[in-house]
Amino acid sequence: MKDPYQLKIDRWQTIEYSLDYWIHGKYIYDTRNFMGNVPSYLPGQLVFLVGFYLLGNVGYIQVASLLLFSCTVIWAFKNNHIKFYGIFLLAISLSFLYEAVCKSDFISSFIVASVFMLFWHKKFERNYFEKSILLGFILGIICLTRSVVVIPLILFLLKPFWETDRKQKIKFITAFSLTVGNLLASVLLPAENFDYILKHNPLKMQGQSNMFVVLFFLVVSVCFSFYVKNIKQVFYLSTIIVFCLMCDHIIEQVIKGYDSNFLNITYVAAALPFSIISYCFLLNDNAYDSND
Repeated sequence: MKDPYQLKIDRWQTIEYSLDYWIHGKYIYDTRNFMGNVPSYLPGQLVFLVGFYLLGNVGYIQVASLLLFSCTVIWAFKNNHIKFYGIFLLAISLSFLYEAVCKSDFISSFIVASVFMLFWHKKFERNYFEKSILLGFILGIICLTRSVVVIPLILFLLKPFWETDRKQKIKFITAFSLTVGNLLASVLLPAENFDYILKHNPLKMQGQSNMFVVLFFLVVSVCFSFYVKNIKQVFYLSTIIVFCLMCDHIIEQVIKGYDSNFLNITYVAAALPFSIISYCFLLNDNAYDSND
């Protein structure tokens, strides 16, 4: 369709005016788009999107996400067949293609999170907190993209954080807190007052499920994080938990009587990059077994 408004998808327009407001120091969470919805963008996602906005097309983020995912898979796995499968499965995914066509940015948050986890593991496998200040800065941005990305990051880093020394913990917490604080300030300070923030804020809109369901999955993630033995299990569990949480969101939409034409079924694609990397690890294990 030549007219994007006929798609009845509002993410592209919401991205554009949210970035415009953010750059010019305006409050973004009280303006409705052409479908009557308000933005829910956290500032970390705005950081990732601002470059593509300045280039003139926010849809370029999907191209960049595919390239980033492809380069990381090529770097992380030695077997050419695994490299091919990893890139091919994301490139042909209808969920990914839908996001690209609609100039949506949803799946890019989870691609970035999965790529970061794979890269950081390969680079600092012996000690994830070797570069604790840099890690705190990066996590501060990633955690403020989509609220759900916190789940795989908990599985990935909570146990190593618990086991690292006090000095590294302090460095990490300081860098993380400063990053999160500055980013949140950039979107909240333009508000009229604190009551206005409570009424119009991104966290209120970011929740994919009710509070008790989200709390349940967070507790499950925290518990499992202390029992995972390797990076493969981190990606397996990330796939399962994120997928279940998103399925719950869709079920809640059905129960609430949402129009079937507007069910956000693409939310389940949040688990896709974790699933693909899990599959790459499975192929890698099978390749080693066959060589033995």
